[in-house]
Amino acid sequence: MKYILALGSVLILTAGCNNAQIGAGAGAGIGALAGQAIGRNTSSTLIGAGAGAAAGYMVGNEMDKQKAEQDRQRMQREIDQNRRNSYDSYDD
Repeated sequence: MKYILALGSVLILTAGCNNAQIGAGAGAGIGALAGQAIGRNTSSTLIGAGAGAAAGYMVGNEMDKQKAEQDRQRMQREIDQNRRNSYDSYDD
């Protein structure tokens, strides 16, 4: 039951986040686990969390940039198509 509540709260908290924010959170968690497994002390856990958060943010940020570029290209195609359609209607 605790796991279901934890998962539900994570889903609610990440609902309004972009990929960079989600990546930073996931990277921090994974990095903290890896740091604890490798170093078996608090400082290793904190270093792993920091490194994981930085790496996760960078990956998520690149994903956000790629999505923004795809959206920009899609909108430009729609604008171009609308212009072609309006020019065609003037020819009639």
